[in-house]
Amino acid sequence: MKCDQTGRDQLHAFADGELSEADERHWEAHLRECAECRGELERLRALREAIRGQLPLREPPRQLRDQVRRTVRAEQGRRAAARPQRGAWLALAATLVVAASAGSWMLGRDAATRDTLAADIVAAHLRSLQLEHLVDIASSEHHVVKPWFAGKLEFSPPVPDLAAEGYPLLGARLDFVAGQQVAALVYGRREHRVNLFVWPGAAGCSEDGALVRRGINVVHGRAAGMELWAVSDLNSAELSDLMRRWEQAATDGGCR
Repeated sequence: MKCDQTGRDQLHAFADGELSEADERHWEAHLRECAECRGELERLRALREAIRGQLPLREPPRQLRDQVRRTVRAEQGRRAAARPQRGAWLALAATLVVAASAGSWMLGRDAATRDTLAADIVAAHLRSLQLEHLVDIASSEHHVVKPWFAGKLEFSPPVPDLAAEGYPLLGARLDFVAGQQVAALVYGRREHRVNLFVWPGAAGCSEDGALVRRGINVVHGRAAGMELWAVSDLNSAELSDLMRRWEQAATDGGCR
């Protein structure tokens, strides 16, 4: 078999276990003789493991896995008509984009991970208090805090000003939840501090009610295309009230 781009396209399928038995045997024989293709196969497998290492441990649903395969196969079909180097990069980009979507799905939409996610959020909240690292930028002005995120995240979180409702903005920071970088907005309520974690999620508005983890209250919500988790030692009624007001402010009163 020639070690050209067409052959390399099939090597991707071999690495993913998608070839017929005859083609797989052909590649196994070829790899025993071709050091260049063996090296390429090792790079492909290393890339796959690196991507997996950045995603949550639970598998995405079958529908999402099928979407990944369709995306890669469609790009491989287009690659034959494109320049080799450009096609290779497009295929890699398509794979990474869908893999990133898989991570977002796991982080925001899998109900089975809710308890684990709540525990991770409480840990992040306690860590910010213990390390005295509540904010990277201290400001009560939303038009100061919101542009601070520019270039630091791949999304732009809403930053509602809730001071008039009794929840003044204290600042913000970057944090990590389930291995993904998120925005952490910090609000005050008397002597209490509230971490409100924000990242892209499903459309619409919702609130699932309060949870209690390690004596800390946690409320999950959704607004303006964002997943929201508020966590604090503030009582659950006021924490839920903050969430409702945040949702309404972020969607111009669209959440009820």
